[in-house]
Amino acid sequence: MATSFKEGSVIFREGDPLEHISLIAEGEVECLSHGHTSLLGKTDVLGFCDLKQGVYTHTYTALTDVSMYQYPCKTVDGLNALMSENADIAYLMVGSLGRQITELLYYRTRLKHEAENAFELVNDLYSEYSRLCKTYASTPKKLPGLEELKAFAGTQSVDDWVHDFYTEISELATNIHKAFFHNHPGIEAGFLNRCIDDISAVSKSCAEYQDYLKTVSALLLDSGGYDLFSLVGQLHTDSMRIDGADFAIEALMAPLTEALSNLADMSAINAGYYQERLEAYWDSLENKRDASAGEPTLDAPPKEQAVNQNLLNSLDEILKYAGVDDEISNAFTKNIHDYTELEDRNSSDDPVPDLRRDITKQFYVIYRSVFLKTLEDAAPPTIIKMFLNFGYVDPALAGYDNANFLYSIADTYKGDPENNIFTVSEWLTSIYKGVRDPSLSEFDMDFTTYCRDLKNQKQIDANEEKRLLADRNEHLKYEMENAFPVVNRVTFGNPSRFCPVYSSHNILRDPETTLITAAKIREIIEEVRTIDFSAFYRETRFSDQKAGITDETISVEIIPNFILMPNVGLRGSMWQEIEGRLRTTPARIFMPIFLEGDLKPIVIRLIGDFRWEMCRRVQGSRWNDLTDPSLTSYFCDYLQFYMNNRSIAMQTMTEIRNELGAARNNYKTVFVQNYVMWIINESKGMARLNSIALGILMTFCPFNAQIREQLSKNMRYNEALTRFGAKRQKRAQRLNLIIKKLQSSGKTIPKEIMDEFEYAKR
Repeated sequence: MATSFKEGSVIFREGDPLEHISLIAEGEVECLSHGHTSLLGKTDVLGFCDLKQGVYTHTYTALTDVSMYQYPCKTVDGLNALMSENADIAYLMVGSLGRQITELLYYRTRLKHEAENAFELVNDLYSEYSRLCKTYASTPKKLPGLEELKAFAGTQSVDDWVHDFYTEISELATNIHKAFFHNHPGIEAGFLNRCIDDISAVSKSCAEYQDYLKTVSALLLDSGGYDLFSLVGQLHTDSMRIDGADFAIEALMAPLTEALSNLADMSAINAGYYQERLEAYWDSLENKRDASAGEPTLDAPPKEQAVNQNLLNSLDEILKYAGVDDEISNAFTKNIHDYTELEDRNSSDDPVPDLRRDITKQFYVIYRSVFLKTLEDAAPPTIIKMFLNFGYVDPALAGYDNANFLYSIADTYKGDPENNIFTVSEWLTSIYKGVRDPSLSEFDMDFTTYCRDLKNQKQIDANEEKRLLADRNEHLKYEMENAFPVVNRVTFGNPSRFCPVYSSHNILRDPETTLITAAKIREIIEEVRTIDFSAFYRETRFSDQKAGITDETISVEIIPNFILMPNVGLRGSMWQEIEGRLRTTPARIFMPIFLEGDLKPIVIRLIGDFRWEMCRRVQGSRWNDLTDPSLTSYFCDYLQFYMNNRSIAMQTMTEIRNELGAARNNYKTVFVQNYVMWIINESKGMARLNSIALGILMTFCPFNAQIREQLSKNMRYNEALTRFGAKRQKRAQRLNLIIKKLQSSGKTIPKEIMDEFEYAKR
């Protein structure tokens, strides 16, 4: 008996368990999978493609009133049994599945064609966009993801003969087709089994092409609003009055909109969203044309004079956006002009130092005004982003090529706050929103202590203290007045020559090379964590009354915050190891956004600095007391009394004395230098440290198991590895006893204890 479904009803949903093979007796059914829609009609079969998965991989909807015959079948074995019972049904199944896979193969061919075209198109269009930018005195902005985009290389291949095989079968005359298949159960079963496998492979291949097309489509039209469509549209409106630009950019926009229309048809982009963006573009274009009606057109600038027109009035735009009073605005404008005209901006002769100081003071007043305004501005202008993240104020001061580069990346340059890497504007925003507390001042005073001191000095009362602690603007003010200016100067690397504005005289290498990105920092952090697995772990107390654990020490990993300061600098700064007094809060490490040095050793040096300061924090007043074993106490004892250690050879003593001399007798500096060699050299078996330093580092900064295994073949490491192994085994045994005790008593083992056990075995 046939089962009926009303028009518009969903017959089966993707993910529903497969119970039947269904044959359409009357009506039409829409089949939807991964954005691809196909139409099934009378004598077509539903459910074939899903036999091996056991669930429906498509959604089937009745386009008209539908009646279907349903045959219980959950597996391929059930299909074979069903076919042997009814030769007519078997033949209908062969015909239906042949048609379905043929249509799917045609769809895959179209996807393949679109993927190849899309890859070529996005590169060609961006190349033409860049050329037109230079022609019409603009700077081509970077398109995130374009450099990483590769031609399609899917994992699910489908041989060319598969397409020909099923296509030619579908084109057979009806009598020949029936003579070959009907009443030949072996041929039918073989064909259907093969077809089920092939349709699965073709479907997976289609899904890969669809994913690839969505990746390419996001470069052309992205939901975030920053894409090639927006770049071309902005260039169009910006250069409208330049002779020839309107026609040239329209010619570029035509293939872009055609490609987007095709991608919308294939569900690679949201058609409704595309239409909204397209209409907004047309409206902005018409408004610009109306506004410039009657105005004379401008000649295209000669190539040698094709300076980005958007950069020419940068300083005026920044000051207008900031809304500062005329006195500061005029003074800053004059000072920037005078600074730009200097032959030697690094000069220590009067009046250059005073000029740098005046610019610095005015810069931070303007910076705060600009930043506060961006908090309420969903889309700050590109020049404002350049000012906030790079310290840029003027193209002549920055150098036109440098300014063009900053302009090209300003809209897309971001940190990675989820992985603790921030641009300075992202960092200040997190302070303002209360996600982070303000940093320590240069006198190591946090905001809470600062407010308490004001109250103790009778400058404010208890109510005002409470208000200050709750006021997000006061938190931001403290950060911007007590930490930001100091750290900006420190990371610049030469305080006596510091000036916070982006200036070409500080540029020693190509800015694109020196630019620090979140990806570069993440890569180095992961490399250090792989070598020194305990680098960011710290001990804390854990208790669980239900499990009977009253006081156990566990280790938790807290990755530091890296904040990129708006300067071209030479060094980083490990500013503070924790927030407030909580030991389970992240450290703060500040870096210049453009680093005129090798990033990797500098980051490793900062991590070594963090290790030392974190140990001092944990140990408190006993940080150099050998009776309380720790990294700092062992290292201080080693450097303080090395001359009395008879196990150290005279040559080694001389090397240690030279190390201390170069470090001006600063034990932390010696440790940090040793730590860099530990990570870069010793981890690869390249001897750089003496046996005493090596033993301390192996105890408190151990390598991972794989490196330890490799180093165990070298006698130089045997003693240190033996001591570390004994310490590791003792800790693991203690935790193992706790776990067994909890298991024997039937109690749930806390996740923290299991994590600590795994950590202890590393």
